[in-house]
Amino acid sequence: MNDIKSRNYWWLNANPRIWSIDSLKINQTQHYTSYNEFGNKRRIYKYFESVQKGDLVVGYESTPVKQVKAILEITESLHRDIKLGEIVSFKIKEKVPEPIDWSALKSLYFFKDSDVFKNNQGSLFRLTEEEFEAIQAMIDAQKESLQSEDILIPYERKDALKDLFISDEKFDEIIDTLRYKKNIILQGPPGVGKTFIAKRLAYARIGTQDDSRIKMVQFHQSYSYEDFIQGLRPDDSGGFKLKNGVFYEFCRLAQRNSGIDHFFIIDEINRGNLSKIFGELLLLIESDKRGRANEMALTYGDKDSEPFYVPDNLYIIGTMNTADRSLAMIDYALRRRFSFISLEPLFNEKFIDFLFGKGIEKLFSEKIVVHILKLNEIISNDKNLQKGFQIGHSYFSNFTEGENVEKWYRRVINLEIAPLLEEYWFDNEEKAKKEILKLLEI
Repeated sequence: MNDIKSRNYWWLNANPRIWSIDSLKINQTQHYTSYNEFGNKRRIYKYFESVQKGDLVVGYESTPVKQVKAILEITESLHRDIKLGEIVSFKIKEKVPEPIDWSALKSLYFFKDSDVFKNNQGSLFRLTEEEFEAIQAMIDAQKESLQSEDILIPYERKDALKDLFISDEKFDEIIDTLRYKKNIILQGPPGVGKTFIAKRLAYARIGTQDDSRIKMVQFHQSYSYEDFIQGLRPDDSGGFKLKNGVFYEFCRLAQRNSGIDHFFIIDEINRGNLSKIFGELLLLIESDKRGRANEMALTYGDKDSEPFYVPDNLYIIGTMNTADRSLAMIDYALRRRFSFISLEPLFNEKFIDFLFGKGIEKLFSEKIVVHILKLNEIISNDKNLQKGFQIGHSYFSNFTEGENVEKWYRRVINLEIAPLLEEYWFDNEEKAKKEILKLLEI
């Protein structure tokens, strides 16, 4: 049976007289011997034997100034090189913008019992995940500080509302719901701008268009817990390695930046097997189950694994297409943990003004609105379809100023709306053709 491996974290003392971290470039490979210049095994040799590909390493130089200078990643575990002898190989993953002094590290709570401080005479030391994350948080804080020195354009409520067509009151209601519930799902027919609104909500809460604090994924039928949280993946040696999923990594990012809001957007959330994807997170994502006080072991964790929690500063926004026939019912346990917000097609005065601003004559814009409103009324009154299958306004939001308006409109109808109607009325081709011809008579 193959061995199951998990990521380790290390501290490496580099001697700049032999090789300097400053002289290496990002992703450049470097080697470190497990024997010193006298041919003796280095102190705590067993650590060199435990290093494996993918492990992360804190790169530290003790002279001329005691400083952490980079994060390294192991590219090859202990192996023999003809010229160098027994070595481990690594690459520079990222350099520290402002090297972290030894004195700053000693002040960290997570390092009070660290092996690194008990006896720093040696080359390689094991770190706990919390110790490594504490250093990574300091590096991330430096990066954020440097970014804040750039001119950040504020993103206000009025910016979010531009081209949304929803009322100010509706937008404020969604923001308030997101604030207290922490998990919301925007549901509605195709083309109402669910994903578009989701990003606007995040930007409005952040206060600027900072995409580093937003992560988006799309669920599908093959999406799994292993993709989302954590799972075993084959490695180059023929074994299996524990790999963290996209939500796990984003939670760790939010944990390192506590007090700063982060947003995880799940497009087509109801396309996946939600109970399997979320697993124990069905408990941890609840608004009153956030934070370290509620941390728990994960499915793939062992007795030495760090427990996991969803931080208070992370918000989840899902989107759900109500017209997808292939979707299973939403699990009640998940439904209870989200607030569901319905979005409708908005062919209103705001939308007409939007089209006019794009260069479409007001009369033509009004004709589009009249045609689609009539179609949506027919769809809503169809007992097999109803409101969840209406046509959304975003189908008509991609007009490029200067192009032929009628040609653009016919392209939208023929290539986007018509196939949808043919699917809606797959058992009544005449009805589909009739409604398509009505749309083209403009």
